[in-house]
Amino acid sequence: MLRRLHAKGFKSLVDLEIEFPLLTVLFGPNASGKSNIIEAAQTISRCGTARTLSDAFDQSIRGYPLEAFSFGPDGLAGHLRRGAVEMELDAVVGAQGDDYRYRVCVQAEPGTGDLATKDEYLARLTRQGDPWGRPVIERVENRLRIRRKSKPAHPREEPTGGNHTMLSDLRLAGPEYAAIERCRREFEEWRVYYLDPRVAMRAARPPAGVRDIGALGEDIAPFLHRLRSDEPKRYAAVSRTLRSIIPSVDAVNVDLDERRATLDIQIIQDGCSYSSRVISEGTLRVLALCSICTNPWASGLVAFEEPENGVHPRRLELIAQMLVSLSLSQGRQVIVTTHSPLFCDAVLRLTRDRREAVGLYAVRRDREGTKVTPFAEELGTLFVDTGLADGLTSPAEDGLFQEMLLRGWLDE
Repeated sequence: MLRRLHAKGFKSLVDLEIEFPLLTVLFGPNASGKSNIIEAAQTISRCGTARTLSDAFDQSIRGYPLEAFSFGPDGLAGHLRRGAVEMELDAVVGAQGDDYRYRVCVQAEPGTGDLATKDEYLARLTRQGDPWGRPVIERVENRLRIRRKSKPAHPREEPTGGNHTMLSDLRLAGPEYAAIERCRREFEEWRVYYLDPRVAMRAARPPAGVRDIGALGEDIAPFLHRLRSDEPKRYAAVSRTLRSIIPSVDAVNVDLDERRATLDIQIIQDGCSYSSRVISEGTLRVLALCSICTNPWASGLVAFEEPENGVHPRRLELIAQMLVSLSLSQGRQVIVTTHSPLFCDAVLRLTRDRREAVGLYAVRRDREGTKVTPFAEELGTLFVDTGLADGLTSPAEDGLFQEMLLRGWLDE
């Protein structure tokens, strides 16, 4: 579980600290930095699990690696004129009943594109948030010191400037490095989704023993095929939930083409069978959310953007119910971005008795970078609160659309 994140020098997060309860909703206009908060969490998890830093900053992080470092007033050109740029990601993570503080400082050489670990820190925390004994990983001068359980007074040392983190080094495992292995495993369970119903979710895929639908939803067909075989009750729950959100859907099937050995999703809608090649983007998005919420093989943090996309506003209540259940009933940490006040209002109403487990944040951006403001717990109905309304309005087109929607000018 991610409890707190402090990002410095990551995209628009010039210097931002935010706490994450069990369910976090980040809302605000487009380009405010909501996605960057999720990406910062994803980046620290990948730095702790990927084989190299180049792998950690691969295509799952938007843009080139150098573009992940905060720009100055001179933009990318300024990066290229500098000798080096840095970012620091500092998180408090819950893993197997204990809290750990993990910090990594990554340096990039603009001229060569090389990435290196400049600093790294890992320590188990007490209930008061202080280090429990000596850090497991810490920088001492120009070296990283890694302590072993049986020989804490004789730590292992590695030079700084490597192309990977110590946390991701698979040689540091087992009882000797229990804290490192616990944090690494926690990071491995985090899932961030950027659903692509236009291409990735429509492509035919072969059967595979996948445990997830994939970051883009590209593995949704083999996932559902395996779910139907191994967990038929959960597969039925996917179909049942999809029908409740989109009443015109009768059933979901996953067909195996024996000649090509590929899988294709079939949606039975109003008595007709439709392939994933022609299913609407909204239906595919909702199917992906249903699959995520019923996944029996996942247990870690879940983050995704704008679940309201492609969903009629009258059905947002059901989407919110599904995500609240995933978080507060199933115990999975959920982070969601949105620019829909209807979705935020639904979450507030559904979690009125669990407000301590929910974080509702307004995300804005100014010349100094992204800013996050929590809203007071005593909020009642969302739309009568002027502060919240101000946080959700924007002079851009999305703000105008929300105003039209709230006034009832748009309907089915």
